[in-house]
Amino acid sequence: MAKIELEGMQELIDRVNKLGTKGEVIKKNTLIKAGMLVKNAMEKKAPRSTLNKKHMADHIKMSDIEKVNGVDYIKIGPNKGDNSEFFYSKFTEWGTSKIPAQHWAENSLLENKKEINEIIVEELKRGLEDDT
Repeated sequence: MAKIELEGMQELIDRVNKLGTKGEVIKKNTLIKAGMLVKNAMEKKAPRSTLNKKHMADHIKMSDIEKVNGVDYIKIGPNKGDNSEFFYSKFTEWGTSKIPAQHWAENSLLENKKEINEIIVEELKRGLEDDT
C-alpha cells in the first residue's frame, strides 16, 4: 500500500499542529486531497482483465488517517494482508515466484510526487490563511 505522509514541510506542519482541532481538520483535508490524486492515478495504472467482471482498478482502497510516532498518513492501494475479493492486487503489485512485480501502485505514487507535495503545501497554506 502506498503511503502519503505530511513531511518535509516542517515549518508549515508545526504551525498547523499548533492549531489543535482546527489543525487536525486541515491535515485531514490535505491528506484526503493528495490521497485522491494517488488513488485516481492507481485506478488508471492498475491492470484490468478483458473479462466482463469487477476489476481491482475500480476498488482501490484509501485508509482512514493513521498516526505513528507523531506522523499522520493514509494508506492507498493493495496491502499484503488483503483477503478481500480483490486480494490478487497484491500479487500484481509485488509479484510472486511465478509472476513478476508490476509496481503499478508504487509507480502511481512516485510519478505524482511533485504534484502531491504541491497539493500538501497549498492545502496547508490555505488552512493557515483561513485561520487568520
